Amino acid sequence: MNSVVDQNFQLKPIGSKYAISNDTFNDWKLNTQFKLYHPENDFSVPCCCAFFLFNDEWNEESLSALKEQSDAELLIGIKTSRRFMEIDNVIDGVVCCELEEVARIVHQFQAMLSVHGSYISMDLNDIIRFFNQNSYTKYAETKLYLSDDFTEQNKQEVEEFVAKLPIRNIRDFLLYTHSANFTGLKYFSEVIEIVEHKVDDYDMPLYGMAMTNTLNDTYISLIYPIEPQ
Repeated sequence: MNSVVDQNFQLKPIGSKYAISNDTFNDWKLNTQFKLYHPENDFSVPCCCAFFLFNDEWNEESLSALKEQSDAELLIGIKTSRRFMEIDNVIDGVVCCELEEVARIVHQFQAMLSVHGSYISMDLNDIIRFFNQNSYTKYAETKLYLSDDFTEQNKQEVEEFVAKLPIRNIRDFLLYTHSANFTGLKYFSEVIEIVEHKVDDYDMPLYGMAMTNTLNDTYISLIYPIEPQ
């Protein structure tokens, strides 16, 4: 494996097309931010989902202030060490990962919203529901080889990646693909099929995909529920 709010708006006609007004678009972007905060940051910077690192110097008081002042719908802890923090009325969920994966996790949640360039996007309320139902989760990722087709090499990589994950009996998961070009769409249906074949009885999986020309490869990631450790 390679590591690698509901919005109410009115469309206004412009000629024969429709567009969201700039003010509404900017408000929407502001209200759909996913941000990683550190204890020394300005908590008044708004977001809909606030992330924090377990290994930073957080306590219940500072986390409560972060959630209240940022007006976050969700407060998600990212666990990269052995430090344990109990899920309570302040913390809504935990994502366990490697330290080098932290920035990518926050980035992909941001990219999954259509207003930020995603072309297969998740609904914000579904993300909130996912963490409300799965408070303790694990992040895993793998890199694919960039090509115009879903090659046998890529298929084998995905199958090996998925086979190592304990996801047979999970009910929910969050599958994301980030591509360097539009050929990622061809990958996506293949990846979905492989992952869904591995899971016996899923409820409502979430799928997201985004593209950027700053990457030279394609990667997929899976966030799935686990038991607290």
